[in-house]
Amino acid sequence: MEQKSVCIAPLDWGLGHATRCITLIRALESLQYKIYIATEGKHEAILKEAFPTATFLKLKGYRIWYTKQRALLIPGIILQIPKIISAVFGEYKWLKKAANKYHFDLVISDNRFGVFHQKIKSVFITHQLELQTPFSWSTRLNQLITYGILKNYAACWVADMQPPHNLSGVLANPKYKPSIPIWYMNCLSRLHVDQPTSEEQEKLETNEFLGIVSGPEPQRTLLENIFWEQGNDMGAPFVVVAGLPDNKDYHKKSKTGNLYPHLNGKSLAEEIKQAKYIICRGGYTTLMELIPFNKKLILVPTPGQTEQEYLAQYWQDKNWAITFSQNEFNLKTAIGKASQFSYQTPPFIEFSADALALELKRLSL
Repeated sequence: MEQKSVCIAPLDWGLGHATRCITLIRALESLQYKIYIATEGKHEAILKEAFPTATFLKLKGYRIWYTKQRALLIPGIILQIPKIISAVFGEYKWLKKAANKYHFDLVISDNRFGVFHQKIKSVFITHQLELQTPFSWSTRLNQLITYGILKNYAACWVADMQPPHNLSGVLANPKYKPSIPIWYMNCLSRLHVDQPTSEEQEKLETNEFLGIVSGPEPQRTLLENIFWEQGNDMGAPFVVVAGLPDNKDYHKKSKTGNLYPHLNGKSLAEEIKQAKYIICRGGYTTLMELIPFNKKLILVPTPGQTEQEYLAQYWQDKNWAITFSQNEFNLKTAIGKASQFSYQTPPFIEFSADALALELKRLSL
């Protein structure tokens, strides 16, 4: 029987699109698919580390940049809309050429609207069926446009659990859903952890906090600087992961702190175990990955990024995490409040290769 092939293309808007594809790609490998990964830059570096034998195809990303000031973020994104539209048409044309050369049996797009093929089963992965915007009319307009584009796909795979137990609230469980079939994939977490006892966990927690930095510039650097400067002022051991997988020489060390450009899944899991508190953006994939560790989470959403701001508030309302704005963030204050916060453990159902096999069978694959 001829081996089937899949082309999987993650969006370059945040590292989470690449990291959550790792679990999916592992499952596809176990189902004997030949893997083609279409990406570039940081995402390529992360996925090559995880899948050195996969075939990598160069596909230009959207290359979104953010503004330093929150008030200018939305106007900044609006100015980049022509670039985004151009990238969508560019990736659509790219896929037609790549499909003629490599003869894919399946195409999987993680939030890339132009990665679909009229003659090949194409699937769209998201957790944002209702992207949050500053206005209700623009939220609904964006949803209508998104659902129109989704009609080009055979199915929509939602990286969350079936409602009402979903982790992303209205993002993945809106009132209005697309007309194409939806499959809730459960939690895509590449990090695995053996649950220690409470006593073992206390012995493991030798660092006061682990700061996980990610996202577009310049906000990524701004948060890194906050963690590093305030962490050194605190005087307790801490670690920062800078989210720079393509810059392996970038490293800082002080009396109490260590800053790494990037850590692979195994090393990151070890650092998570050793930290009392995890401080991060609160991107959806990061949150999924952190649940099994049962850590006290402190979220600092990217200013103006409505998805992260919504998720941070949603998780705080559920007592799954505590959140602070970046502009007013103070490390000592945040840890002090987190130490008194009544944390609850979020629900967690892990993605499985068996469930994927059933879904592929439904798609006649």
